[in-house]
Amino acid sequence: MKRLFWVAALSILAAGASAKSASNDAEAGIRRANSEVSANVHAANAQAIVDNYYAPDAVAMAPNQPALHGRDAIRKFWADLFTNGAVDLTLTSDNVTQSGNVAVEMGHYDLSITPPGGQVIKDKGKYLVMWKKADGRWWAVEDIFNSDMPLPK
Repeated sequence: MKRLFWVAALSILAAGASAKSASNDAEAGIRRANSEVSANVHAANAQAIVDNYYAPDAVAMAPNQPALHGRDAIRKFWADLFTNGAVDLTLTSDNVTQSGNVAVEMGHYDLSITPPGGQVIKDKGKYLVMWKKADGRWWAVEDIFNSDMPLPK
């Protein structure tokens, strides 16, 4: 009976360690992707953002516009943003919940846009991204974000 208890206890611990390892896998992959997207935003590289962050069938839901379906529409969004000046973006992951090859990330962002010869425009807000793991890496499938800043008066 003692032996059965220890086998059951070890099985439970192993399952918990496996779940923690899977969660760490998602969190580490997502944090790495967020760091890469921030670097590519700073470099104004819309192509690299889309190719290295978004799944081919991704949907991005930016404020004040219709949903962007697919990489071409998302690439245009980023390219258009870069026409406003130098852009810096910091993504901070607050929570990652994983179930198998799907993860949901909740976080917040800090954004600044420096127009040529103009004042820096600052924004901060929150985001929610659904990720799927494919080909050994995590891809953003659904991305929604919105500002915490009040509307200008």
